[in-house]
Amino acid sequence: MTSFEDLPLGPETVAALAADGIETPTPFQAAAIPVIARGNDLMGRAGPGSGTLVGYGAPLLDRLEGGRGAPVCLVLCAGHRQATELARSFARLSEASGARAAALADHWLLPERADFLFVPADRVQALLDRSVDIKHVRALVLHDGDGVVKSVRADHLEAFLTGLPRECQRIFCGLPFGPALRSLAERFTHRAATVPPGPRQPARKTGKSRPKPDDLRELNLVVIEGDRWEAALALTANLLEDPVRHVLIFASSADQAADLGDFLSMHGYVSGPPGDEVVPVWISPGEDEAAREALDAMDEPETVATLSCSVPAGGAAASLRHASGGPAWVLAAVRETGHLKEVAADAGLRLRRTRPTRPPRVSATLDARIDDLHEAVRAPGMASYYLLVESLLDRFSAAEIAAAALLLLDRGGAKREAPAVGAAHASAPESWVRLFVSAGKRDDLGPGDLLGALTNQSGVPGRRVGRIDVRESHSLIEVRESDAKKVISAMNGITLGGRSLRVDYDRAKERRPVAKERQPVTKDRHSGAKARSPGAKSRQPTGKARSTGGRKPRRPGGKGWPPGGKTPRPGSK
Repeated sequence: MTSFEDLPLGPETVAALAADGIETPTPFQAAAIPVIARGNDLMGRAGPGSGTLVGYGAPLLDRLEGGRGAPVCLVLCAGHRQATELARSFARLSEASGARAAALADHWLLPERADFLFVPADRVQALLDRSVDIKHVRALVLHDGDGVVKSVRADHLEAFLTGLPRECQRIFCGLPFGPALRSLAERFTHRAATVPPGPRQPARKTGKSRPKPDDLRELNLVVIEGDRWEAALALTANLLEDPVRHVLIFASSADQAADLGDFLSMHGYVSGPPGDEVVPVWISPGEDEAAREALDAMDEPETVATLSCSVPAGGAAASLRHASGGPAWVLAAVRETGHLKEVAADAGLRLRRTRPTRPPRVSATLDARIDDLHEAVRAPGMASYYLLVESLLDRFSAAEIAAAALLLLDRGGAKREAPAVGAAHASAPESWVRLFVSAGKRDDLGPGDLLGALTNQSGVPGRRVGRIDVRESHSLIEVRESDAKKVISAMNGITLGGRSLRVDYDRAKERRPVAKERQPVTKDRHSGAKARSPGAKSRQPTGKARSTGGRKPRRPGGKGWPPGGKTPRPGSK
């Protein structure tokens, strides 16, 4: 596919993409758009950098009809920052069709009435308690599936997915597409297509041996967090040293190339088209083949460093940009590293992340912690954890989060002291209690209805509610033991599903508490009286005399009873 016009998209959507500088579909977009346009479910093995937002957003804009005063499409995100950024980007695309996009976050006016609603993971509760009307939802997207699965309680996420309309289209995207996400997608999709189909099959054995990793051409990675143009400027200044005489920069569109050229010229770095020997910087507006031809025509291509300001869309684009020439570099955000690794592998490039300058040595312990952090940053699955950290950045500063990470590393490396006597009992987790509710499926109730009623009536937060099992004539809800009486008192007698509820502890025979074991009873070998085991409490019958070792108790005035009322000692006269 060379154009969005070749894909099943309406002319208004294609024009909106072109106005935003998006003219050529990525491999993921070319494969996913036809599937979504037909209304089929999708499991997308793709992450940031592969064009996922346009991949699912463009066909859904054409397929769904908004204007209902409630969302027709829900997009679950890992955190508030991601939801806000996606909603702002998608708003530019949806403006031409008249659809409204919003994030369920602060500073958005009536987001629950938007057509396309981007929901952070910690706001899924609003979907469960029906603060957001979901009866008109016809498409659900998990944008960063692994991040969402790690951020939302499994039972709450499953309760939400179960409560969606049957005709709702489900789209699960993630990179890596972890086992938990795959299990969820397989259970809540119907004949979903997987794009791309899966890991490549091992190459057939031929006469030529496969190149070793050390023999592959190196692609240097610089991870950025701030302004991309600033990072490109700093790297260009460092690269323009002997023997590099030119830096060939690849932009993603003509508009981006023009903006980057103006920014570099402001700092004294004059730019021009690829092959211009007069200027030090060459900028390619996404025309990778033309830039490659100019590079191959040079007598000394190793004097030209190649730099991608954005992650190449696929292996073919990466190969065209960086397969020849001098040192090869790419700028990427942390969230894009997962996609970049797959792209580099497809292009036959060995990805190498540049290591930042180490801080001065302070102590052996701190030096070891820094080594641990550097190792964790290079871990393959770190990208999904970064998306979780983004949600923390809404409430804490980066310095506070980094300090907390160091604290956790320090605790994990230290030996744990043996717990004191009674500590195990004090730190034992609070137990769950199962409650019976006299309403179920025949009353058209689902887990979301019961959870919403419970939280609204009792004030108990959703995180303290366990599994909700809705059966035909009744339901079973797990709550924390300390909240059980509060929930029973608040929900007893309320009307839900057209009937008055009766709520009580679950009295099913198989779930009744086990009776305490009776203490064994033995006989005293001297007196013949029955005695309980040590620690057992003695029960004295009311109004009866205490046992005297088999003899009858003496009565006042009887034989042997002294007038003074004192009991004679054995052997006394």
